[in-house]
Amino acid sequence: MTRTAKKICALLFAVLLILPVTASALEADDDGAGAYAPITETDFLRVEGEKLFKADGSETVLRGTNFGGWGIMEDWFCPFENPAGEELVYDTLVERFGAEATRELFKTYRSNWITETDYKNVADLGFNCIRLPIWYRNFQSDDNGTWYRNADGSIDFSELDGVVEMCRKYGLYLIIDLHGLAGYQNDYDHCGRSKSMSLFDETPEGERYRAVAVDFWTELAKHYAGDPTIAMYDLMNEPCGTNITRDASMKDVFWQLSDDIYDAVRAVDPDHIITMEAIWDPSAIASPDVYGWENIVYQEHLYDISNPAILSKVNEIRDADYGAPFYIGEFYPRGLTTFGYMLSLFNKQGLSWTTWTYKGAGSSADDSPWFLYGSSTIEKIDPELDSYEELLVKWGECLRTDSGSFRQTSFAEYAAGFTDGSFDKTSLDTFGLIETKGTPAQRAALFRAKLQAIVTTIKDWLRKLKTGDLL
Repeated sequence: MTRTAKKICALLFAVLLILPVTASALEADDDGAGAYAPITETDFLRVEGEKLFKADGSETVLRGTNFGGWGIMEDWFCPFENPAGEELVYDTLVERFGAEATRELFKTYRSNWITETDYKNVADLGFNCIRLPIWYRNFQSDDNGTWYRNADGSIDFSELDGVVEMCRKYGLYLIIDLHGLAGYQNDYDHCGRSKSMSLFDETPEGERYRAVAVDFWTELAKHYAGDPTIAMYDLMNEPCGTNITRDASMKDVFWQLSDDIYDAVRAVDPDHIITMEAIWDPSAIASPDVYGWENIVYQEHLYDISNPAILSKVNEIRDADYGAPFYIGEFYPRGLTTFGYMLSLFNKQGLSWTTWTYKGAGSSADDSPWFLYGSSTIEKIDPELDSYEELLVKWGECLRTDSGSFRQTSFAEYAAGFTDGSFDKTSLDTFGLIETKGTPAQRAALFRAKLQAIVTTIKDWLRKLKTGDLL
């Protein structure tokens, strides 16, 4: 055998040796990060004027969804039933099984409600952002601010660290939304317990709750300072609810708490964006010049019942002239409002947005436009009668999106058509009377699903009215 032939044989042998490694690497690409551009230091977001920019200087707009139900549940789309809120269910389970066993049960729930499949699904639909609603009870054992800690004494942020890791892997920004604060920041069940707002009371108890909130954000911001995966800190979900318009006396306390948390975050993390929720109009929260806030994004949630009303809200945002970006953290086209009009309007105006919400379980949820993925077959728990083993099963693998119980809704594919920033000019010109974006089949399916969602919403209102939990 000549020297040349020996070299060729050696090369062929080397190729044969690395083929299994190459095949394995390709499988890894198909399975996860290889197919996606992970978040890096150059992606760190900052505010410039009314826009968002990455550290590399490129402009970006956030378009994504909420992982509603992960950190704090609402019974209309999560596998439990109590219209007054999750805390009552939590307390019942603590009485039956003890605090530690209950904590493990809820960790089991969270580990199945959202899995790696879900981050991949969001990225595959073209979204670039997840807003994650959390509850203080995910990290603290009581409303005095007692942290769950690791063996070394450090605060246990491990579950949230896992979310950050998955977002980073799939190229998704994360907005950390404190959806439920100790003391309750509104009167609705989605903050943990309805009709219980005490956070803004000018009492010793209210002061204690506010101190807990400041400490919560101090520790969380300290932990995630410098992490480019975090897009923003969302300080309080829907603070005051509608009460700010009914009782203006809350305003001073609410504004002062917002500034106190802002200062506390800035003391340990000067770089991350902070989003201030202006519920339900810009004037509900201070403009940047009142306290000298910088690198902030204002947030609104839009659930209006007509396209003209949505346009009016967007015009209010524009006319506020705060010199900062606005972001639509939650939205749904109630009544005669249409998805095509809302998404087109947001995109044309350059507004960031996240749909409410990614997945849901309940009647007709498998094709409800409230969700990107839904299931109508998931069984709700009975916190008073189910055994611990039964609870583990009901909050186990059956809740996984890829369990076979969930399916992608008609809304998911339709919404994916707007993640590139495009819009339907015809819809905007006709106030949504004529919509041309998406296929006729998609639009027809979405219309049918929306009619069903309206019926479901009315039934939920009637149920809460009967129990006294509809405010």
